[in-house]
Amino acid sequence: MSRAVKFAVLAPIAAFLSGCETTPPAAMVAPPPARDRLYTPAEITPGRLQYAREPDAFAPVLTDRVAYPTQEQANTAFARENMASSYPTKGPYVIRASDPLPTERRATSLRLFACKPGALNSVTGRIVEPSGHAVHCATDFLDGQGRRLSRETVNFYYSEGAWRMLETNAPTMPAAWINPERSPSDPFSWFPFGKRSTPY
Repeated sequence: MSRAVKFAVLAPIAAFLSGCETTPPAAMVAPPPARDRLYTPAEITPGRLQYAREPDAFAPVLTDRVAYPTQEQANTAFARENMASSYPTKGPYVIRASDPLPTERRATSLRLFACKPGALNSVTGRIVEPSGHAVHCATDFLDGQGRRLSRETVNFYYSEGAWRMLETNAPTMPAAWINPERSPSDPFSWFPFGKRSTPY
């Protein structure tokens, strides 16, 4: 087979294969910064959005003038949490033992809606007032197109110079009484000098 014939046969095949090259891997996502600045809103005014710096804003609804994560810092904390293998297992801000974020989580970003000081305790459902900077926020988990997947209460706490997050799982059912006591039955309680009408 002559060189011209080989070229005529192999050239289209080579051109086809060159078009089927695998796409290069996506650029590595830069790790989140190691530290966050601590910002406090200048004032708490209903209906007025507060900014740490343009365009980085706090949550639209704030209750007290304390330090809060901004929208950008909340997403940075979310990125840190996705990179971490597990939640903190020691320290003053541990609310519950937990596993890392589930792998099936489709959320790619967060949007804070409302924040309040204190951390939500997932066992008791009460707000714990820690000694450091900690807030709990109604947080929207968003997919890649910015659609809201869910709104959950998330604890954000400032530790080692950066905001970190802990998802919560507060109880939704009222606590059951250990030994419920029935009310005493007295068909004559409505009579004057009945048991229930007698002052103690």
